[in-house]
Amino acid sequence: MELDPFNATLRSNSSLCWIRFGNGTQALKDAQACRMMRPGWAKGCHREGTALMLLKDDEKACGAFLDGLKLEPGNVEMEDGLREALESMKICGKKKRG
Repeated sequence: MELDPFNATLRSNSSLCWIRFGNGTQALKDAQACRMMRPGWAKGCHREGTALMLLKDDEKACGAFLDGLKLEPGNVEMEDGLREALESMKICGKKKRG
């Protein structure tokens, strides 16, 4: 990435690596950079949504997944991510009330 810091694909892949390492903060940073570099690419939205879920910010994750679905309606990965984020919000809401 030092040789090509404005490569959205590298940022997306870096975000995925950070997600797999469990580092949501760094994953989000790379996902947001990816989205800035290539705003019409749904993959960046998915990376951002996944990073936000790792950080337990399910509401913002829903927004990222919805942005991705606007770019690629019917994208199964995006739909699954949105469904998971919504379900997590329901579970957290029950815990807070309970």
